[in-house]
Amino acid sequence: MVEKAAKAQKKWAALTYQERGVYLKKLKDLVIERGEEIAETVSKGMGKPLVESYLFGVNLVAEDLEEYSEKAGIYLADEDVLTPEYLGENKKALVRYTPRGVVAVIAPWNFPFGLAMSPVITALAAGNSVVLKPTSAVPMIGKVIENLFNDTFSDFDGLAQVVHGKGSLGSDLATTKGIDFVAFTGSTQIGRQLQKQLAENLTPSLLELGGSDPLIVTDDANLTRAAKATVFGRFSNNGQICEAVKRVYVNEKVADTFIANVKKEVEALTSGEYTTPSNDVGPLANARGVDNLREQLQDALDKGAKLIAGGFPKNNDTLFWPATVLINVDHSMRVMQEEVFGPILPIQIVKDDEEAIALANDSEYGLDAYVFSSNMERAHKIANQLQAGSVDINEVLVHYAVSGIPFGGVKNSGINRYHGKIGLQLFANYKGMVIDSGEKDTEALWFPYSEEKLQGAKQLLEQLK
Repeated sequence: MVEKAAKAQKKWAALTYQERGVYLKKLKDLVIERGEEIAETVSKGMGKPLVESYLFGVNLVAEDLEEYSEKAGIYLADEDVLTPEYLGENKKALVRYTPRGVVAVIAPWNFPFGLAMSPVITALAAGNSVVLKPTSAVPMIGKVIENLFNDTFSDFDGLAQVVHGKGSLGSDLATTKGIDFVAFTGSTQIGRQLQKQLAENLTPSLLELGGSDPLIVTDDANLTRAAKATVFGRFSNNGQICEAVKRVYVNEKVADTFIANVKKEVEALTSGEYTTPSNDVGPLANARGVDNLREQLQDALDKGAKLIAGGFPKNNDTLFWPATVLINVDHSMRVMQEEVFGPILPIQIVKDDEEAIALANDSEYGLDAYVFSSNMERAHKIANQLQAGSVDINEVLVHYAVSGIPFGGVKNSGINRYHGKIGLQLFANYKGMVIDSGEKDTEALWFPYSEEKLQGAKQLLEQLK
């Protein structure tokens, strides 16, 4: 498959950005045309509400395709660079972006369509071919994607292929000879293991990993908005989002009101089957993390945390975990130190912004962060001190929907960013170039050397003082 992809890539890379854009727009049209099938496949495979399968899957992918079909040539255009005067006239320096080659994409289960397609689209727009390993937890979405590829790129046999099967095939694919770049989205634990494997061949990669994203509520925040955002940011997709709100720090002056507002919003959530459009929350997608959720919640309760909503599921066999809110928490608890990939929200009361910032940064993760304040100067001051790849002010989650800004984390939340100009450049090789007109027979810097050239070199150094 990789050899086949390499052959197709040469033909694909020979097209102009505009010509490749025609195919990406064709893919966009097919995604829109098959939107109902895609959303139904995701929701049936995970249990999530259909509206989320549209908004965070079908719609986002269509928007990405529109963005990159139009702007890839702009984002990856040659960039002029000034040359030193002593190199002489008739010189032009530039950075040129060329495709990496064959890209392996390993997709996660929590957004099985959107987080599979986003790096695929970026790679294709930059002129690469792709071999995708979709999640085995929602296996039929892989077939849907494969059909989209086959119907879009029939002129380029092997340009976009899908590897179906168990999760370990992802690392098999990533370490296959001929893979030039790897895009992985998943847990930090698996990301570390994969990076060790890639180091053997020095294969460059994008690792979009886990997060324990903080949300800070100041004493001048719109508390109604902050509570609604917190509940949406924590419990959408039933908390199974890397950039979800995972821990909250609220100023003591407004803590009682904020917590009461959160409790009210949580109690208003409806839970049930995805076939009912009015249900806000579905079940957990699978049982993979249930034991860990139980252990994390029990650890918090054992150390003094208090439940104000939810708790353990009444039935051990169900994947419908109730929206759970904890207070009286601190950083000795696992829910404040680890990534909690499910519907558990811990809220810690702090005395001021400084304490909130310190606690927010007290984490091995640094994916995203959120600040709620009515004072923009104060909000930006807090945001600038947070160790995170993205920070939203008075908003949650939406930065991923903005295709033009980079997405990714710092610390143990990942390596490199994608989306927008930075993302496209990540899927390309940088080629530095100096170009001369070729009219002159020789250059002043070339042989032969002389006393005069030595003195000239010394004068250049003096000019730099």
